[in-house]
Amino acid sequence: MSGNGAITDHARTLALRLRLGLIDLQSIEQWADESILRDGAPPEIADLCLASRAGERITLRILTDIGGPPGGLDVMQAVSAVRVDDASQDELRRLADNLDPVLREVDAGPGLPPLLKSALTLARDFWEARMHSSEEMEHVEARMRDLLHAVKDYASERPSEKPAVARPEVHTVSAIVVTYNTGDCLFECLAALEGDAGVAEIILVNNGNPIETLERINDAYGKASKVKVIGGGQNRGFAAGINLGVATASGDRLLVINPDAVLQPGSIAAFEFAMARAAEPAIVGGKIVGTDGVEQRGGRRRRLTMRSAAATFFGLSWLRALNPAFVSINRNTEPEPAGPVPMDAVSGALMYMSASSFRRLGGFDEGYFLHVEDLDLCRRAEADGGSVIYTPHASVLHFGATSDAPSLFVERHKGAGFNRYFHKYAETPSEKVVAWMLGPAIAVLLVMRARVKGLGARKP
Repeated sequence: MSGNGAITDHARTLALRLRLGLIDLQSIEQWADESILRDGAPPEIADLCLASRAGERITLRILTDIGGPPGGLDVMQAVSAVRVDDASQDELRRLADNLDPVLREVDAGPGLPPLLKSALTLARDFWEARMHSSEEMEHVEARMRDLLHAVKDYASERPSEKPAVARPEVHTVSAIVVTYNTGDCLFECLAALEGDAGVAEIILVNNGNPIETLERINDAYGKASKVKVIGGGQNRGFAAGINLGVATASGDRLLVINPDAVLQPGSIAAFEFAMARAAEPAIVGGKIVGTDGVEQRGGRRRRLTMRSAAATFFGLSWLRALNPAFVSINRNTEPEPAGPVPMDAVSGALMYMSASSFRRLGGFDEGYFLHVEDLDLCRRAEADGGSVIYTPHASVLHFGATSDAPSLFVERHKGAGFNRYFHKYAETPSEKVVAWMLGPAIAVLLVMRARVKGLGARKP
């Protein structure tokens, strides 16, 4: 778990107090506001700044993710906040009810300290006493007050129980940037990567750039140990370019990023957090935001199937009422998740993985020249027992359409990519027949769209 020990410990205590009804969401927001700028604060702290809006269930989940499962002394620390002498009998009874499932969880796991063992029966004792007489209720109330006083005394004399914290792994991140006549935004991309302490090296694959651009790169980064230019100007395509860059990279983590995308601060830490418990081979993607501040397509997507392609490209999403598989692959218009979530596919414009995962998958399929290779890689990772994850806490500012490559050229290769994908994954005879029709149909549609755009651009 990322984050410093003090934040982790306090998050665990706050989670318990929230479960016990001893704290409100506004107090958690205030703590998050004070903690967010501390060194080592996990990115999830930002979500807690909106605790009142997120609600108790989501807030509790985030706190538990940050702090981890509680131990016996954590329960004592949380309960010690109770003002024992001021609490009414009803308040003590509600606390006993809230405390009961917490105590049982801890007792079934790390185990309860002897002092708390007697508290395991308090909720039941209150319920039974209420069925009999007020005198028995007062007796149980007195027992609970004595126990809470004893817990306060014990907790004040003993240090907090801290879980064993493993030394965090140190990873070396290699950023892979494939560039083809990208334009000025390439230098914003490089500046963000060069200035990010989480990025150890930048492999710039030159698939074709004017000599002026290469000279400017050399002037800016010629002596920088972080930046290495390879490729020689041959336009080998995006997939092959990334594979070439990875073959040169020395890092055990890979950041695949578009040359027209500017990495936002904190993204590397967010990627690592999302990947911490993911099954290998793991691929993590992030949020892609346009210059207008709106999330763009591609960052989070459903699996590309023949039905989802028909819904996306031919406007057949209305068939979803008959078959739920007819749904757009793009999910950028859906509510944003609060944290890392499983996703069918993420974008090659912003993709993070371990070098070992990339090698295990054999890299990108170089049969794709431009586009669809990211959908293919995500599908292969899932088929290999791995995981694909989207985190909104890692992001890029994406300029888009900055290369001077003609749109007709781009759309032709995109269409060829869809065609390859459908033929590659068609299994049944009927799927193969549909693949022979659908792939070319999408290619024709994309080319026609590019031609229409081209005609519109030439009109006075």
